[in-house]
Amino acid sequence: MTDSPTANVSTSLWRNRDFRYLFAAQIVSLLGSGVTTVGLALFAYQLTGGASATAVIGYALTLRILAFLLFSQPAGVIADRVSRKKILIAADLIRFGLLALFPFITTVWQIYLLIFLINAVTAFFTPTFEASIPEVVGSEQYVKALSLSRVAVDVEAVAAPALAGLLVAFLDLRWVFWFDSLTYLVSALLVAAVIIPQVGKVITVLSWRVFFSEITHGTRVLLREPSLRQALTLSIAEATAGAAAIVATVVYVRDVLGRGETAFALMMVMLGLGSALAALALGRATGRYERSACDKAGLHGRRHAWTARALVIGGVVLGLLLLPGALKPPLIIFGLLWMLNGAGQRSSLFHRRRFLRNTRTKKNGGERTQPISR
Repeated sequence: MTDSPTANVSTSLWRNRDFRYLFAAQIVSLLGSGVTTVGLALFAYQLTGGASATAVIGYALTLRILAFLLFSQPAGVIADRVSRKKILIAADLIRFGLLALFPFITTVWQIYLLIFLINAVTAFFTPTFEASIPEVVGSEQYVKALSLSRVAVDVEAVAAPALAGLLVAFLDLRWVFWFDSLTYLVSALLVAAVIIPQVGKVITVLSWRVFFSEITHGTRVLLREPSLRQALTLSIAEATAGAAAIVATVVYVRDVLGRGETAFALMMVMLGLGSALAALALGRATGRYERSACDKAGLHGRRHAWTARALVIGGVVLGLLLLPGALKPPLIIFGLLWMLNGAGQRSSLFHRRRFLRNTRTKKNGGERTQPISR
């Protein structure tokens, strides 16, 4: 991979204008998506009268995963042959239009349709965005850029539910979706101002045989690499826990405690706060633990051990915090339990990302590799 001229090692990452714009677009987009996650649960409860809100939210989250599974692989193939900048802008504008329609939904099947379409478009945006980062910042600053992206996700986990609560409390539930719609428009404008270098590489002429080979590339790599299979297992566990947390929170807060939208948003803030605090604590602990490694092989082994321990600790925490649920704890206790929930989810995600980064580095002889976008 050829470094971007803007990615000079001696230059601060924040002085890279294109990265600043991409990072801002990511923060704005993440904030809008996080607000909608809260709004969707409340909207489903409001639309169904609470009778089948759990099923609606569960099916909607399943459709979101299905859309990524179906379209993320073809998206990578297309991103190799079409201007990535055009894909990012088009994806943002399409999502802008789809989100704007959400407040006008009157039936459950319309929720399912829009959720599937929005996440199908997101399946094109996400791998294209991630593949654009190394082209903008260069290989030397790629790891630092990924770390900042992780910080953006941590901030969103806390800020988005709080903002959703304010929008619902002072305006209306519809504004949650319109706000998210506007964030995609802002993201498109920011991406339009970015210069994404075109990396010169040989592209095979697309045919049905080539297309099938390339869309299955990621699956073949996944089946071949034990480290990636382990990371996938952790991802599934984390996604399941996250979806269950959203479903359980809206039902418990509304039906069991009899509280309103603001209380639900506050509980989601506690979930995100636990995740962010766990990430901070684990980052410091991991740094001290890894510094005692003698060489790269020892460091790799320590990260293996950390991953296994994180999975066990996270699973134990997530399991134990559900036991007091039978006692119907009040809102304050429930909020503290949900902080532990967020911490348990983050423990697996945090070490999975570090482990994958180390695995890609080791397999390439210490050099960074371009992320797999398909």
